[in-house]
Amino acid sequence: MELNEALEPLRRVLLERRTVGYPESVGAAVEAARAALAGGVDTPSLWELGVLSDGEVLEARRLLAEVEQELWPVLRLPATVEGRDLALARYCLRDLLDGRIDPLVAAGRIGFELCPADDPGSPLWPVRGWLYRAEDQEEHCGGPTKELVAELHDLAAQLLAGPLS
Repeated sequence: MELNEALEPLRRVLLERRTVGYPESVGAAVEAARAALAGGVDTPSLWELGVLSDGEVLEARRLLAEVEQELWPVLRLPATVEGRDLALARYCLRDLLDGRIDPLVAAGRIGFELCPADDPGSPLWPVRGWLYRAEDQEEHCGGPTKELVAELHDLAAQLLAGPLS
């Protein structure tokens, strides 16, 4: 496993912990630490994080901050909120395409949490438009049609191949 691949779960945990209302999951942090360790990444804080139990939320926060400082040069985390939101949107779109997240949940997160409300030029803006159409179908048809879900999958693939690549 290459270093970049080993750090990917840790990057996601570190990006997610900065979002408003993100439920803290010690389990996700521990699994990310274990994946990094298994991939050859080695820091004292990473070892400590890799053995925490689910109830140790405060200790997980402290260790995540230490791990971020120890690995800052190789993590390559976005420096801006916009960069963070685009990185999280990439994860969300990949989860959608892999079937790990419901289309309405993915579109809601991207369209309302990660897409700037006042920036129609954002590459995420089309997801918000899709969400409005899906909500209309939800109200009138009991949920988005297969065709509309396929449109979201196409849009996700286009965004990942283009502006979010």
